[in-house]
Amino acid sequence: MDSAIVRHLKPEFEPVAVVWSNTIPDDALQFKKGRFGCILYLFAEAARRGKVAGGNRESIACNGGRAAMGLGVDFDASEESLDRYAAVFSKGLKSTGNQKAYRAMMEAAPRRWRALFGYGERRHCTAELATEWIRSGLPRYDIAFEYVLFKPLSRTAFDENVRAIIFPVNPVELSGLVTLAGSVMPGTDPVQVPQGADCNRIAAFAYAQADLAEPRAVMGMLDVDGREVMRKRFRDDVLTLTLPMPLYLRMEQEADDSVFQTPSWQGLVDTRLANGRYGKQREWEEV
Repeated sequence: MDSAIVRHLKPEFEPVAVVWSNTIPDDALQFKKGRFGCILYLFAEAARRGKVAGGNRESIACNGGRAAMGLGVDFDASEESLDRYAAVFSKGLKSTGNQKAYRAMMEAAPRRWRALFGYGERRHCTAELATEWIRSGLPRYDIAFEYVLFKPLSRTAFDENVRAIIFPVNPVELSGLVTLAGSVMPGTDPVQVPQGADCNRIAAFAYAQADLAEPRAVMGMLDVDGREVMRKRFRDDVLTLTLPMPLYLRMEQEADDSVFQTPSWQGLVDTRLANGRYGKQREWEEV
């Protein structure tokens, strides 16, 4: 897909389209059935290596990953499940209403996850707030498609069922995108910064914004656990800005006569290119 935004932004990393589909390319990357994997890895393969990646309800073993991609939410499928996830999202062992069952879950988990389960993710200060987030804060989708794909934007056709575009951005690129988004929207708040895991910020929250009359961009890569996962793939100064497709299309129409044509923006881009656009990334990878 040709993009005026990309031509002017000249981003360091490839923007990634989130596509709902009933098929997946033969060469696409996906997790083996039953093997746990974070969907942020799939997104990173598209952004960093130009691969098509994705999954369905069978290949995405992580409950949170399935919820984020729009493949159903089962955090509150039972009271036991709700208690467990509310504890994980808040303060772990001290937040659960059934310490015996929670300890059993911790002991059965892979060793590398036990500390996380013990402390909890601390996204909420109480299990009650975590429960409220599960029930009403998390966007809930169970889409009528088998797969969700992460596709490099340059490999995505315009007529595909694209739901959002994820831009991995440094601070300069973020400033340009946020200014462009704000220029086509009423009001003073063009960006949503929701509480939740980064997998939700690059997909489910963007789906929900797309359903609104005035959809906002969604900022991500702000989750402590998500940043730890992505640290081997992106620098610490890289965030994500996900554009719901309706907003992306409005920004595309404006991109050729926007902040990207100002002398200030051109100066920023020229300085970055003169210093070597990818020089910092190569240095990071060699460490």
